[in-house]
Amino acid sequence: MKKKLPIVAIVGRQNVGKSTLFNALAGKRRAIVDAHPGLTRDILFQEILHNDVSFLLSDTPGLDLSGKDELSEKILSLAHKQLAESSAVILLFENPAPEAFDYRLVELVRHSNIPSIIAVNKMDNDEDFSNLSNFYEMGLSDIIPVSALQKKNTSLLLEKIAALLPKTRAFRDDIDVRIAIVGRPNSGKSTLLNALAGYERSVVSDVPGTTRDSVDEDIRFHGKLIRFIDTAGMRRKRNIDRAIEYYSITRTIEAIKRCDVVIHLVDATLGLTENDKKISDEILKWRKCPIIALNKWDAIEKNDKTFAEYKDKISFKYYRALDFPIISISAAHTQRIHKLITTAIALHARSLKTIPTAELNRTLEQAFKTHRHPVLGNSVKIYYATQTGFAPPTFRLFTNDPEALKRKDLLRYLEKIFKESFDLEGVPLFFEIEGRKSKKFLEK
Repeated sequence: MKKKLPIVAIVGRQNVGKSTLFNALAGKRRAIVDAHPGLTRDILFQEILHNDVSFLLSDTPGLDLSGKDELSEKILSLAHKQLAESSAVILLFENPAPEAFDYRLVELVRHSNIPSIIAVNKMDNDEDFSNLSNFYEMGLSDIIPVSALQKKNTSLLLEKIAALLPKTRAFRDDIDVRIAIVGRPNSGKSTLLNALAGYERSVVSDVPGTTRDSVDEDIRFHGKLIRFIDTAGMRRKRNIDRAIEYYSITRTIEAIKRCDVVIHLVDATLGLTENDKKISDEILKWRKCPIIALNKWDAIEKNDKTFAEYKDKISFKYYRALDFPIISISAAHTQRIHKLITTAIALHARSLKTIPTAELNRTLEQAFKTHRHPVLGNSVKIYYATQTGFAPPTFRLFTNDPEALKRKDLLRYLEKIFKESFDLEGVPLFFEIEGRKSKKFLEK
């Protein structure tokens, strides 16, 4: 996280519209919004610049969360810790009148000595404004009526926030690598994010589906700024029957789309499942560089052959697994966490490579001469190759037989040649196949 920026936390009861207001002030739909109480569990941040004042806006769980279970206690503990670290708070109430817990929130904020802004949400119509008198009875003087849904008075709210914070514009860092952490529920994604951050950034629980939103954390590592994105557990589509889970999965896919490298966390005690194979396919669908991290490796009985045998089992279930880095880790015990980061950085660097066209075609020419593939160079000819994209590398091949060149074995062969020749190990390569009428072949 950018520690130099002041934090402004939105606090209030459940379902008063904190996440809706967070999205309205952020200018984007970052937080999941639903009528289901207690939806927000982790702390979300969004950097905002207003009137040359930069700050981190924070969406927090409802502080009236009931229940004595371990998950509720962890969520509340994290929320109270975030409140204590804030430079200012937006205390959000709900039209038409305060409830009993709202009075407790007022006292909590007053005793914290943190500058606060009082806002009443869901003031959607002119007649709602008559209800403001109900909130003045709490002993509050300056109250801002807002409609987060309709974005009414959000600009005034930003003005009030900017007035409470230093006028200096915060220094902005450029992110070097964006890394999403994905996997099935309970594979250890939030535990890994906490291990990387060095503190309890995300709520960790054995309850499946604890993480719902995508949670970002920026970390400095060997001079590079890395953004890690913790995501909701991905289930098979037939198991997604609630709106909350649907939006969680949508957020996870969005996280994959905006990252550079994806850490696919696999529970080593359960092995690679059909769901994991679907997740891997989803990563490649969006053309991202994957790392397979075998988590909970500390719980595996092993000898000097265990890791190699485990990789063989994975590749038997999912033939592409060995194309990418596979690292055994223990997020709970922070084992090989540094190796995970260094591998991700190196993988991203390789994915940015651009190969000169002449070098590409010389490599193809040499591949034809070796005749290691009986079809390539005989019935199937490639006239010309050029790189059309990077991160990951994409190559366009001009051929006499586009359909034949799309054969899986031919593309796997070309992928192997390119990876060996251009130091692209572990990076997924993509090919665009195009026909060409000319009979000109590469010079031999």
